[in-house]
Order: sequence, then structure tokens, then C-alpha cells
Amino acid sequence: MKLFSLLISVLALSVSVSAAAIDRPAAPLRETVPGLRIETQANPGHAATEWQFRLRAPGAGESPLYENLKSADFEVTFPPDAKVRLHWSKGSHSEPGDFEPKTNPLVQGEPFVLESFGGRSSDGVMPYFNLAGEGGGLIVAIGWTGDWKASFELLGNGKVHVTAGLKRTSFRLAPGEEVRLPSLLVMNYDGDWIDGQNQFRRLMLAHFTPKHHPPMTLMPLQAGVHGIFPFNETSEEKLVKLAADVAALKLPLDCYHLDAGWHEGGFPRGQGNPQADPVRFPNGLAPVGAAVRKTGMRFLAWFEPERAMRGTWLEREHPDWLLKPTGTPEGLRYQERDGFLLLDLGNPMARQWAIESISEEISRSSLDFYRQDFNLYPAYFWHTGEKPDEVGLREIRHINGLYDFLDELARRHPDLILDNCAAGGRRLDFEMMRRCIVLWRSDNTWGHETFPQNVQAMTHGLSHWLPLHGLGAAATDDLALRSGMGACGGFSINYRNPKAVAALRKHLDSYLKVRPIYTGDYYPLTSHTLDTTSWIAWQFHRADLGEGVIQAFRRPEAATETLTVKLRGLDPQQRYEIANLDSGKEVRTGEELMRGFDITLREKPTAEVFLLKAIN
Repeated sequence: MKLFSLLISVLALSVSVSAAAIDRPAAPLRETVPGLRIETQANPGHAATEWQFRLRAPGAGESPLYENLKSADFEVTFPPDAKVRLHWSKGSHSEPGDFEPKTNPLVQGEPFVLESFGGRSSDGVMPYFNLAGEGGGLIVAIGWTGDWKASFELLGNGKVHVTAGLKRTSFRLAPGEEVRLPSLLVMNYDGDWIDGQNQFRRLMLAHFTPKHHPPMTLMPLQAGVHGIFPFNETSEEKLVKLAADVAALKLPLDCYHLDAGWHEGGFPRGQGNPQADPVRFPNGLAPVGAAVRKTGMRFLAWFEPERAMRGTWLEREHPDWLLKPTGTPEGLRYQERDGFLLLDLGNPMARQWAIESISEEISRSSLDFYRQDFNLYPAYFWHTGEKPDEVGLREIRHINGLYDFLDELARRHPDLILDNCAAGGRRLDFEMMRRCIVLWRSDNTWGHETFPQNVQAMTHGLSHWLPLHGLGAAATDDLALRSGMGACGGFSINYRNPKAVAALRKHLDSYLKVRPIYTGDYYPLTSHTLDTTSWIAWQFHRADLGEGVIQAFRRPEAATETLTVKLRGLDPQQRYEIANLDSGKEVRTGEELMRGFDITLREKPTAEVFLLKAIN
């Protein structure tokens, strides 16, 4: 039996200027597909619906050949004369322009196609899309941590055809085998496209964020050890002593952060050796975890279980669990040349080993945060040696295995916070965001020649979609510290330098006043830009608290001293106190602030932060 396409049709979705948001659009099948199960979760308070798709093969005999599988194939109806624009964002690719927001008007007869790169869901393009008309729109998100492809085509008469799902599929399942396919999330909204983005941020915070801790507990303030010790120069003795030294400073930091390099062989050659370096850590990480716990801080440690390198324990002992890359483009050829290997989480034995070994380390080392990195392009490993009736199946099994792996860690360790790194922000789909936080959004950060413009622009761009992210700083000047503000922050400074500690202490005193506001609504006050001759600014606002924060950056070659911004989300009749965190306060009405607020910075480059509070 051959099924050429599995089409999930969302019918009768409509968006118009006057129409209310549709809470529960239907998702009937356009074709009958044996073994397909659709689970629907409505979030009527957010005018959103999520679909989970599972496919089960017959219990005996040969399964159908499943081809061209899609999780979305539907039409959205706008008013016939509406101009429809697609708002989307670049993903992470370790570039200064990571998360840059993009807008494309849809043109009849010209499908606009977007897709991920190399097997990680937010590598190159974010898997979130806002179809905006005049007065309303629809946000579509793909829940899949591998490769995906989406198309948006204006058909005429106000209709837009949307498809989304796996990039490549032509496979049969084993008898009785069940797999998850990409999930789908749609949300209707009224208002302009920024109103839609903020409604989506609220949806993400409410339903696609780990629930076992409140947001400001999920998102730590980290004392990073690598501002003093390079990756491969850490040791038990050094880390135990530094934990005590940091605690003695009594800074308001709640997490002690150990990143890569502690495994035998160091980073990156030691990936595939599950144990700590026996010379530097003769007792493993347990003494470090015990020392951190004594300080009252929480302990975060880095892992990369999906990658192994040539000559490591995993290759020697379990080569049958590992996949090799082939067909990599020239820029990625190092994966083949340097001996990168992928631990196949679709292999039940490999997955169970990963669960058991890492779960044991979490318990032994008293971890509060588990960071999972992923520094390879898995598509080139999944493709290797594919048979004609297995195209896409290795990817599907791996991603299913990844979800099982993370869910089992969460089950065994109910208070553990999972941190999703993936070479900096390359797995930010909503299936990962419901399981994990993200503390490291891009590998393009402090050391790049475009700093701090790059990290400022990333806050501007990523905040359109995700409410919980941030950066921190590796330097302690005001510009560096303020460029890294967000819902979390890691500070990789020299904690044995009194001047650096004093500067960080001063920053934290003011930053902690505004940190909870980053969970609120987000308004870009300028365009996204890396240009050194420009300003960049934004506003976050918590209407429930009557508080907001405004950040503005005058770039090094910006000629004008004053930027006029129009604030949003305020009550026109409400009086607001605006406190410059460096000096000075004033009181203005919401109506005045939404007409225009002048920010004057005499020096360049420089940054300013304002705290906005509703007053009687």
C-alpha cells in the first residue's frame, strides 16, 4: 500500500478586521490514513490550538509507504482586498544577525518557502510565523526539533495556503511501531502584528515553558567559572575553592555554572567519554556539587550526549550506536575530517544508556541545572546509508528518542531544570521550549568584532517570539552589562578582581529591579539594526504590575544625541514615573509617553535604562 501524501487540513480558519479570534479551529483529515492519531489541545484563553500527530503501523505485515508527510495543509481567509504580510525571523547560525526579524508581503502565484538548515529546528530560520492582515492575523508554529519546511502561498480572494511539516519522507515503519510527527500550533489574534506577537509571548509563557518553577527561578543569575578558568583547565580543587570565594562576595547570584571541558580528554576531543577527567576530577563532579550546595547556590553542569569523537569510549565500546556523516558541504566538511559521530537516540539501547549514565551523574553531582549542548549538523548523519524506504525515518526516530530522553530525565528528577543550548539557540521550537529553558541563545556573543551591537540586536529580534532569554556579560563596563540584560544572565568575569566585582554588584542592584518585567509584553522602539551609525531601543511592559523597562543604545558612530520613541501598552490617563537608573526622574501621562518620549545620550557608545512605574 502506498500513501503519497498525508495531509492534515485545518479548514475554515478565517481572519478579518472585524472577526473575533477563533478559539478552536477544526483539524479534519483530508485523506484517510491508517494508523494516524490526532490529539487536540485547545487553549481558548489564548485563541490557540495545538495538534499532536502520531502514526502507528499495522501490527503485522508490511506497513504502508508514507511519503510527503505534512502536519499542516490549510487555507487562511482574509478579507479579499487585504494586504497579507508574513513576519518571520532568522534563527541562530552563530552570526551577528541571528534572530533578525523579517517581513515579506505575499504575492499571488509566488509561494514563499522557509526551511531549517542541517537538522536543528531553529538553525537558519525560526519555526514561528505570523500571517498578518489589517486588524488581525494568524500565528503558526512548528513543534519539531529536526528539519522542517513551510510554504505560504497567496491564492487570491484573500486566501493563503499554508503547508508545513517534515522536509523529506518516504519510509515504512516496523510492525506495530508508533512515531510522533511534527506538532502544530496555531493562534488567532486581533490587532496589529505586534499585538499578535505579544499574545503569542503570553501563550508561550503560559503553556510552552517548564511549569515546575516560576519564571524567575527557572532563569538563573549565573556565576560562570570560565571568566577565570579556560574550559580544559578546570579541576576539582579550583572549582571548590572558587565556589567558596564567590559565595563570600555575597553577590545576588543563585547559580554556579560549569560549562564544557570537564570530561576526560577535554573539549571538544573528549566528547564521547562520559566520565570526568580522572586527573583533574579524581572523584568526579560530586565534590564540586557538594561544595556548591554548601554555598546556597544552585549547580549547573554542561553535557553533550549526542556527540562522540573518534577514539573516545563510545566509539571503542559501542560503534553500533554511532552514525557517521557523509555528503557534507565544504563549509561543514570538518565533521567528516575531524571524526564527528552522532549517538543515535533512535536506538533504544543507546538511548537507555544515555538516560542511565546522565541520570546517575545528575544525582551524584547534585545538579540543579542540566545543560544539553549539540554541536553538529545531524541531517548529514541521518542521511548516511538511507535505504529508499527509510528516507526520513532515522531523523524521526532520533527526535522521538530525544523527547523520550528529556522527558525521562524530568520524570526521574522532578526539580531539575533542563537547559537547551544546541550550539547556541539552534533548537528553539515549541516542543523544546515546553521542556527546556534557553540560557545561551547564540554562539555569536562577546568575542565577536560586532560586539555589543550583535547581542543588542539579538535581544531585539528574539524577544518577538520568546519571553524567557538573556545573556549576561564577560566584562563589567556599563555598555557590556546593559547589552546583556534579559530574563536571565550569566556573568563570566574575574571574581577575584575587586573592581570587576564592584561594577557587577552595582549593575545587579539596578538590574534586579527590572528583571521580572522581561516576562511582559515587548515593543521594539526602533528597527532591528547592526549599524554602528544608528540607535537601537525597545520596551518591555507588565500591565499587571504597572511597570515597564526601556532600554536605549546609542551606537559608536550615531550622529544624533536624541532619540524620540513612542511607547506602547500604556493607559493614556495613567500617570507614570520614569526613573533613569543612572539619575533623574520625571512624571508623564501615558498619553504623553505614547505620543513621544525623548532619550538624550551625550556620549557614544553608551546605554541607558529607564524604569517606568504607574503612580497615583
